[in-house]
Amino acid sequence: MPRADRLRLFSTAAYFASNAFIGVLGGAVGPTLGPFAAQVGVGLSTIGVILTARSLGYLAGAAGGSRWMDRIRLHRGLAAAALFAAAFLAVLPWARSLGLLVFFLVPLGFATACLDVGVSTMLLRVYRNRAAPFISALHFSYGVGGLAAPFLIATLAVGSAVLVYPILAVGFALLSVTFLALPESPAAPTGRVESKDGRLDRRFLASTPVVAPKRLGRGFLAATTVILFYVGAEIGFASWLYVFVDLQFGSRPATAVTGAFWGAFSLFRLLGILGARRWAPERILTICFSSALAFALLLALSPHSLAAVWVGAVGVGASVAAIYPTVITAYSRRVELTGRRFGAIAVASCLGSMTFPWLIGRLLDIGGPVVVPAVTAALLATAFVPTWVFLRRQPDTARR
Repeated sequence: MPRADRLRLFSTAAYFASNAFIGVLGGAVGPTLGPFAAQVGVGLSTIGVILTARSLGYLAGAAGGSRWMDRIRLHRGLAAAALFAAAFLAVLPWARSLGLLVFFLVPLGFATACLDVGVSTMLLRVYRNRAAPFISALHFSYGVGGLAAPFLIATLAVGSAVLVYPILAVGFALLSVTFLALPESPAAPTGRVESKDGRLDRRFLASTPVVAPKRLGRGFLAATTVILFYVGAEIGFASWLYVFVDLQFGSRPATAVTGAFWGAFSLFRLLGILGARRWAPERILTICFSSALAFALLLALSPHSLAAVWVGAVGVGASVAAIYPTVITAYSRRVELTGRRFGAIAVASCLGSMTFPWLIGRLLDIGGPVVVPAVTAALLATAFVPTWVFLRRQPDTARR
């Protein structure tokens, strides 16, 4: 295998590992909400503020960091972000007040946003108009990390679930070393547009990305609105699913159901890579939103049936898995994506993950566990409206 291809493969593996670690971090949130609440001495409805804190940091990282993603040499930046995340993950179990916990989580969110936007941007630089299946695979790696999280936590001693974060810190530190070992990536050129039929440059990571037009347009607004409500539904459900099951059936069923959710999520992220090669994004989004809404309503209507909880949780995980990468793919068919545009999408994603999981936590004491699937169903239904607006906009390929 030529050296350039080996380096490209090694770098791609590092990008996937980065998203897998971020997935472990996301999957660990639900099972550690209770231990964090006990650690700092607050109730479940109050501890939900840490979801907002991390999302606020993510918002700052996505909005600020993405502006230089198209101009810098990224591997050193990715190494710094991974090391920054490792430092704050390592100290989370020793935060004994809610204020200190929030103080640690805001910069952690900033670092993970830089990693998230950075690796997505690098995949586009490496693979350009061949990037769609790699973007889907990148999001599959997130699901694999989420699947591993509840089982990793289950192996820890009772009351020590938060020790998963120092373990994860070691992974991020190793990831930082890996990024430093990679050949430095070039800054993205800003004035050259690539032909759709252009071949990959043989020089490692030296291919020129296409340049996006400056005007965002209504299609972009619709796509980011879909992301806003969809991510609110996905993160809200994933974050509170463990608590939803634990309050009614205990910790062992909660661990099993949460693991099953992430297992279905991971499997259908993988199948989504194959589906993206056979079906149009518009068809995939319609099927996924419809089925996700049906399973969320099943949970909301039958929250006290463990069988219904199993079916609903697995169904929601399977249904929502392909939505995020498919929205990215559908939008990339309409306009070229750069770091700036990925940053704008990440901002919408962050606003959804910051607002709606917090809202679920605040409503939990008022409405009980049924709030989790009920709010999820409402968010999925709301996301359907901009989805139809978005899908009616035809790809711009023929007009460019």
